[in-house]
Amino acid sequence: MLKLLMSQEMNSRIKLIYNLAQNDFKKKFKGSYFGIFWAFANPLITILLYWFVFQVGFRSGVTTSGAPFVVWLICGMIPWFYFAEAFANATLSFTEYSFLVKKVVFKISILPLVKILSSFFIHLFFLLFLLIILIIYGIYPSIFWLQVVYYLAGMVVLLIGVSFITSSIVPFFRDMNQIVSIIVQIGFWLTPIVWSLDITPAKYQFLFKLNPFYYIAEGYRDCFLNKVWFWEKPFETLYFWIITFGFLLVGGLMYKKLKPHFADVL
Repeated sequence: MLKLLMSQEMNSRIKLIYNLAQNDFKKKFKGSYFGIFWAFANPLITILLYWFVFQVGFRSGVTTSGAPFVVWLICGMIPWFYFAEAFANATLSFTEYSFLVKKVVFKISILPLVKILSSFFIHLFFLLFLLIILIIYGIYPSIFWLQVVYYLAGMVVLLIGVSFITSSIVPFFRDMNQIVSIIVQIGFWLTPIVWSLDITPAKYQFLFKLNPFYYIAEGYRDCFLNKVWFWEKPFETLYFWIITFGFLLVGGLMYKKLKPHFADVL
């Protein structure tokens, strides 16, 4: 009986998160003339700009892995778009939904998850876009493509950890939102997304690998281009999960400690 009640509660919570995420996604573009079109237009334009600058301007034709540069670029940028948008939005989850935070009976711990799921809808579209581009360039489905689910799960867990840290701080320190924006900008250029790690001296490459998102970006490329399993990189995999669970632990502790004071400052 207890298991049944717990199962029903879990199902109702998942349904609530999904419904809130769906409403949040629609609300972003409510009132604009082109509506949801902007959710997909901005990332597409950004990809085209970087493709033009690096492939046409700098004449980056083929990467060291042998893949066309545009495909290599998209494999790294698509997960970054999701991470950057979800991180920024989840950081503001408690302040944006302050009316729910003040309700004693509402489980506010789901709010960062709502924002992460809301951004995920766009990511699904771009994953489909990536698959179409791959096929156009003659790269056809293989069993390695399935492990994108693993890297996506890892990215979501990482997002939950870091967003619980920042979203718990924002109600007390509103400048955290601007700090997150700066972190996202710096993180984009410090991660080999539009540039290859091979251009840096070998003795400094490990510094860039300390960035947990490096594991995700390279993971997407391993799925679709390099045909490498994640267990073939045991040390990088272990490091990523240690860091990720570290963020998760710190985020959970900060949320638990600061939550009782949210209603007082919002």
